[in-house]
Amino acid sequence: MRTFNIILLIFLALIVGYLLGFYISVDVPWSQTATMFLIITLAGAFGGLLYTVRDSGLEFPHRNPDKIHVLNLGWIADCAYGIAGSYVVFLILPTDLNIDLSTGKILDLIKLLALALVGGYGGRSLVDRALANIAKDAEEAKQSAQETKEKMIQIQDLDTSALELVHRHLDEDEGELDIQPLKEAIIMASRAARFEIFKEARAVRSANWKKNVPLMERTIPIFEALIDNKEGEQFHRNHGQLGYALKDQGGSDDTKKDWNRAYQELTKAIDLRDQGGIEGFSMYQFNRALCGIKLDKAFDSIEHDIQATARNHSLHKKMKQIDLITTWAKQNQYDLEALKKKAEK
Repeated sequence: MRTFNIILLIFLALIVGYLLGFYISVDVPWSQTATMFLIITLAGAFGGLLYTVRDSGLEFPHRNPDKIHVLNLGWIADCAYGIAGSYVVFLILPTDLNIDLSTGKILDLIKLLALALVGGYGGRSLVDRALANIAKDAEEAKQSAQETKEKMIQIQDLDTSALELVHRHLDEDEGELDIQPLKEAIIMASRAARFEIFKEARAVRSANWKKNVPLMERTIPIFEALIDNKEGEQFHRNHGQLGYALKDQGGSDDTKKDWNRAYQELTKAIDLRDQGGIEGFSMYQFNRALCGIKLDKAFDSIEHDIQATARNHSLHKKMKQIDLITTWAKQNQYDLEALKKKAEK
């Protein structure tokens, strides 16, 4: 075994000599970083030797008589633990030491040696602690990934349920569903699913507000649920579409229309639009003007909506064809013909 130890020492010396020779042969300039690397390595190895001497004495590499195929590295393993511990101190454990060897201060060198020596002396416990932290982080990452996966599956299930209920509710061949479960499903759906639901409900409302009013009325609870979502998000288009539907419900039977609530929803849509600095959507003011006339709102508020609507050429032309507006204008001696020029000023 003594011969084996001598051979092992010679082999290690050859490796170190080869590495140093290779470093010199490639003409790499020696730097402060290289000096620190060498100091940390040697101090860590020495710290590992100190620990094993204190703990159980210096042990040479040998084979276990009972397990001849197992090689006990002895002090070499202790040095390796010490080196690993010295790097763990600098790379993993927090330290506020700011060591700069370029200043030539002996105190900086002492700090570096002391920290590396302590790391080498506690190499085994430091390595175990580092491995435990890595294992803990890995377990937490695995658990987080599992929780994310489960959450995504739950969201997909909620979205699928909401979309399916909306499709059935807006299908003419299907009877009207129970409104409360429909609303609850939409409220719990994700933002992406709610956007798809909005597009479908808007298309049905826009296509049927004249020709199929009962089907159009089915969109009202959908827009209500889109507004009352679990995240509390508010979008002006949800309020605007709900205002249109409330104004148009009942078809030609004005007694079935909810003018007051339609006015409130359109006002909310206008406020959200303006707060977001969004251009367009003049139809909000056009419909609010109709609601305002029906509710006998103040002249100034109705005029404000009509003037805002007149900025849109097609809506200005449409206003002059609506009996409700032309009658109001006549009663109040309001010139709709001159309104376009006035609105543009």
